[in-house]
Amino acid sequence: MTSKKLEECQRNAEEVKILMKENVDKVFEREGKLENLEHRSNELKDMASSFQKTAQTVERKTRWEKWRWYIIAGVIFLLVIIIIIIIIATQFGGSSSNGDVAAASAQEGN
Repeated sequence: MTSKKLEECQRNAEEVKILMKENVDKVFEREGKLENLEHRSNELKDMASSFQKTAQTVERKTRWEKWRWYIIAGVIFLLVIIIIIIIIATQFGGSSSNGDVAAASAQEGN
């Protein structure tokens, strides 16, 4: 009777031993998978950081291009205004100086 209990205890111990070995194997397998996931998450984090830097660079570049066109348009507008002012000034200034010359020659003739 004791030998049957002993054999049963040994079988139970053997089953527990097998189960524990399987559990340990599963733990090591999960650990490997976790390390793999951690490695992949670090890679994704690095890629996200790189993407963010690239996105900021592209945003700055597009913003500068947009403002560059505004600046070019403003400079062209100012140049047109200056040219118009010069043309108007020369026409009004030129006619008054021609009138002064004509008036001076008329006085000399008197």
